Amino acid sequence: MEKMEKIDPVLSLHNDFTDTELGISLNLCYNCSTCSTICPVALETEGKFNPRSIILLANFDYEERLIVDLSPNVWDCTMCELCQEECPEGVNLHEIFLKIKNASASYHNIPKSYTSETNQVYLYGKAVPSQPVIDKRREQLGLPKSPSTDVDEIKKLMGMTPVEKILKEIDNLEKQAEEK
Repeated sequence: MEKMEKIDPVLSLHNDFTDTELGISLNLCYNCSTCSTICPVALETEGKFNPRSIILLANFDYEERLIVDLSPNVWDCTMCELCQEECPEGVNLHEIFLKIKNASASYHNIPKSYTSETNQVYLYGKAVPSQPVIDKRREQLGLPKSPSTDVDEIKKLMGMTPVEKILKEIDNLEKQAEEK
């Protein structure tokens, strides 16, 4: 079996943004700020999160800043796709942000809140595991019981993606950092 060559996420992202359909889409952006004015996260954070700044950095080869420094932090994007729906040039912001998140993940650079939540889904099939107090409250509100989750099926599905491997690698890196 051949040993797989480790892919540089920065170079990989750069290649995705050059001479591809996604790169062409990225180059269509003329900085009108429509994405930033419609983005609910930008509105909620009073512009601290700004989709336009992510597109600008991606357009001008600042991939390392996006996936290593997380500045700005693309993980703040909720992937609601409003920016893409409103973009007058049809820039594929959703796919661009997804590529940046995936490159960041392959660099093991994911905010702790996301890895914690993903780990909860992996272990329990839900981001917030069922608890008696939740069940009781649902009953009081006249809501049906929460559907059960086949955790083995969730683990199987997640096992088909790099998520399981990335979570383990991040956990190992955190343990190594604690030992120092």
